[in-house]
Order: sequence, then structure tokens, then C-alpha cells
Amino acid sequence: MDEVKILTVIPVLDESRHLDRCLLSLRNQTFDSRRHRILVLDGGSTDNSREIAEKHSVESKNSEGPLIEVLDNPGKYVSSARNIGLERVEDATHMLEIIGHTWVPDDHIQLRVDDLLDAEESIGKSIGSMGTQIMPSEERNGMPKSIENALHSPLGGSGQFASFEGRGDASSPAFCLHRVEAVKSIGGWDNRWVAGQDHDLNHRLRENGWPVMRSDVSFVCMSKRSNLSGLWGMGRRYGYWRMRQLKVYPNRARLREFLPWIGIITVLLSLASNFIISQNPEMFDNYNFFTGNSDIFFYFSVLLVQCYIGILLYISIFRPYKMQSQKRRPDFGMFVSLVVLHISFSLGLLTGLLHLKPPNNERVKGANNSNNKGRN
Repeated sequence: MDEVKILTVIPVLDESRHLDRCLLSLRNQTFDSRRHRILVLDGGSTDNSREIAEKHSVESKNSEGPLIEVLDNPGKYVSSARNIGLERVEDATHMLEIIGHTWVPDDHIQLRVDDLLDAEESIGKSIGSMGTQIMPSEERNGMPKSIENALHSPLGGSGQFASFEGRGDASSPAFCLHRVEAVKSIGGWDNRWVAGQDHDLNHRLRENGWPVMRSDVSFVCMSKRSNLSGLWGMGRRYGYWRMRQLKVYPNRARLREFLPWIGIITVLLSLASNFIISQNPEMFDNYNFFTGNSDIFFYFSVLLVQCYIGILLYISIFRPYKMQSQKRRPDFGMFVSLVVLHISFSLGLLTGLLHLKPPNNERVKGANNSNNKGRN
């Protein structure tokens, strides 16, 4: 195949706390800088994000690093930035997904390119997207650590935070290396989606016959929310845009996304049934089961709530030790974080269903200014 050339596209909006680290990690790559270009797409930052990007552009040029261009993103959001990158792809064969509050190990691109080529040789065809891992931060403590644990748990976050080993097919891989030919063949990113736009792209790639995979050969570090307010905002925003997508693509729905609503409705129906039977026993004289066991609905609702709390407590007690090296103690902050995430995402689904006003983007205010350097 032709020589692999990478275009890294970085959507930016008020990322001054993180962008310097992001660009420095990309400039320090072991991958041949002559085959790597970086586009920073500014969505109208009001801080000094643009100045930081322009500084790196000059420094990278002077040090014979990758070419860094800083452009405007009139559409403001990630999808429009990626589409601008697609229009200016020139001779690049692949596009790399990165955002301003992420950073990568120095050998990240080289490892992923080598792994991609090996995978294509193994399956005998070109791959549309190859995702990577998002690693939990080791140095976070307190509530930021609990939120990190919640997002990386089986009951939190989404497919992008999933813990996995090896290389294989994926439905929602994170920070993909996309083949330009594949992305162009499906018309690029859908500008309707403020959140979940990369998930949507991978769905359309698979539907059009392009393999979508993920591999643990490297990883991305990502600055996440550091307080419950930021987590609440994230959950509402992702729930809203997830429902907007499902109204267009209902076949993409997953049962687990609606389990909180199913549980709430079931509990309310059980409590209502118990109340009606206990207050109107004469209505059920011909149904001995109900009149003799009117409290069964109440106990059933209590059991559901206990099961939910029990599962979350189990995850909060045992899951963190599988994810990270830390002392064996329960993470009750993780329990609270999961509850906040489930409620906020479920409310977001409801607002999306009713087509109410979209939640504000809380990303900048809720991000944690982590100092994790990557591969350590």
C-alpha cells in the first residue's frame, strides 16, 4: 500500500489549560514528522488557546517537527472541525482523532500505524477505523478519582471508556485512526450531532462494509470532569444527543441505556398497584391472590431498589482494584458518581425525546487539569 501519512485534527474551544500538553505530546512523536500534519480548529475560544496553538506552530516549524496549522472552525463543534480537516486532507491517507484535553505517549502514532498495517495484513482488507484505549489517571485523588473510576466502570461512561485487551472488532472505539478513503466514502461526519458524532461515524462505516476495530497497543490520556456538577452536565448532554440520534436511527438503541427508566417505571407501577389494592380491596374480591398478597407489589419495588443499590455498591467496592493499583478500600464517591451519571443521562434522554432545548456544553468548566504525563 501507499506510504501512511497522518493528518491529526484537533477541535479546540477554550482549552488553554490542556492544549500545550496536547500539542507537545504530538510534536514529540517518534513517527516521521514529514508524514504528519496537525490541524488545530478553533471554535471561537475566548481564552488564549489560539495563541498557544500558534506558538507551537512556530516552534514545531523551527525544530523540523510536524507542520501545525491553526484554522477557524465556524461551526464551533467537533463534527464541523473534523469535516474541515477532511476538506484539507491533501495527501494524507489517515486522519487521527484527538481533542484538546487529551495527550499521548511519544510512540503513540508509530505503534498505532504499525498495528493497523499488521491488522490489515491479517484480515486481508483495509480497515475503516482503528480505535485505542483511554487510560484512567493514576494520580487523581478524592472525587476526581471517584469520577474517573465511575466512567471506566461497566455501569458508567460509554464504550469509549471500556477496558479491554488485545485487538478486535468494536462498536464504539475511542480516538480512532480513520482511513481517509473510508470516511470520504460515507460523506464525513454528521454535523447534526454535537455529541456522539464519532460513534455515529463508526456505525455508518460498518454499515458500508468498512471494518471498525480497536487495539490496546497504545492509549490516550484524557482530562475528565473533576466534580459532580461537571459529571451531571456531561450526563445530560450525552443523554440528550444520544436520544436525538436514536430518533433517527432507532435500531442503534441498547437496552442498558434505558435500564434506569425501566427500573423507575417498574417501581412506580408496583407502588401504585399496592396502593390501589390496599385502598380498594372490594374491587379485587374475585382475585384472592391480590387481596391476600397486596403487599407483594410494595416488597417487589423495595427489592428492585435494593438490587440497584447493591450492584452499585459491589462495583464501587471491587471494581477500582481491577482498574488501578490502589489500596483495598471502598470508593463510595464512585457510588455517588454512578448515581449522578445514571440520573443525568436518563434526564438527558427524556429532554432529547421531547426535543427540548439542548443542555449547555459544560466541558471546559468541568474538565480536570490533570498533570499525568502519559506512559508511566
